Amino acid sequence: MWSRFLWPVLLIGKSINFLHQVCQDRTPLGKITPASNSADTPRDTAELLSDLEGAFQEKIDAAYFDTSKYLLDVLNRNYLLLEHLQAMRRYLLLGQGDFIRHLMDLLKPELVRPATTLYQHNLTGILETAVRATNAQYDNAEILKRLDVRLLEVSPGDTGWDVFSLDYHVDGPIATVFTRECMGHYLRVFNFLWRAKRMEYTLTDIWKGQMCNAKLLKTMPELSGVLHQCHILASEMVHFIHQMQYYITFEVLECSWDELWNRVQQAQDLDHIIAAHDLFLDRVISRCLLDNSSRNLLNQLRAIFDQIIEFQSAQDSLYRSALEELTLRLQFEERKQQKESEGQWGVTAEQEAEEKKRIQEFQETIPKMRSQLRILTHFYQNIVQQFLVLLMTSTDESLRFLSFRLDFNEHYKAREPRLRASLGTNRGRRQSNI
Repeated sequence: MWSRFLWPVLLIGKSINFLHQVCQDRTPLGKITPASNSADTPRDTAELLSDLEGAFQEKIDAAYFDTSKYLLDVLNRNYLLLEHLQAMRRYLLLGQGDFIRHLMDLLKPELVRPATTLYQHNLTGILETAVRATNAQYDNAEILKRLDVRLLEVSPGDTGWDVFSLDYHVDGPIATVFTRECMGHYLRVFNFLWRAKRMEYTLTDIWKGQMCNAKLLKTMPELSGVLHQCHILASEMVHFIHQMQYYITFEVLECSWDELWNRVQQAQDLDHIIAAHDLFLDRVISRCLLDNSSRNLLNQLRAIFDQIIEFQSAQDSLYRSALEELTLRLQFEERKQQKESEGQWGVTAEQEAEEKKRIQEFQETIPKMRSQLRILTHFYQNIVQQFLVLLMTSTDESLRFLSFRLDFNEHYKAREPRLRASLGTNRGRRQSNI
């Protein structure tokens, strides 16, 4: 009979010990569980004698609920547990959009440099500037003082983008929820989200470059074909990244967070909060392709990200070369018009021949540019194709639907027979389930 009471009693003792030893709260037990200290002693004695087991269970349950509620109140009131939980969402899971965007703008000159040239105190100063300039400044000071910068281990060839990370210091009672293992999970997810956000940022820069240079390079019709190639490839990449961002932000983070918050609000004790938090992190790790079973998918996704960086480098090189050539042509025309306005011959035959020779040499580089873009496009599409095949064969239905959205016009389906087979198989599964 007494074994059924053992577990609640242990939980009560655990909560009281946590309050005394970790929270340094010495509130007397009578104030924590007032319901268990009734002044009507004769009636209680009669109840215990008439129905010992039921009355004892009632007293233990009341003590358990009162103690657990008091512990959660202390953690939320004195140690801001729920605010720290929300801070993890806003900063380490990139939920504070204005702050993250401004931070990236400020960090860009630093992060494009080799990782070995970065200094943490410089990055910390930039972080503080980003906080002061955005809505993050209105957060509790206790939250902001824990936000910091971390530099990961440097590998050969790394830039600042590869080693930068936000960090969040935890100690005291909240470290019971945000354990070292949990913070390791947050760091992994942050690195993944930061890299995905960088791709969005990079594609925005690519689009800006195309828009700004489109009018300037209209006077060089020989570039129209290669510029069209750039626009087509950029559009493919933008579609892919937008769909991935939608999946990560809404289907993974927002849905998982909503479920976590509901569980936390309904939690009866600290163990329930810890379990809900651990489940949340496990789900995010799994659906962000960071678990062991998704390693192939993650490798393909990283390869796609690498191709986007490669494309940015190729387009920047193309624009530099084209703008240099445009500048030389405009300077030649300007000198020619200036001399004509002075009543002199515009240019000599020798100067005109040199100009034509240089233009011809530039035009001869255009096929090489187009070839480079074709190769880049081929590699990019092959990697995306393999990524889609892996998505279509996944057991996770949300990943299979992501595959449909990524290939909305069935471009890759037409190229890859395995995608057509997988599509038919999945349709058959859904019909059989119906």
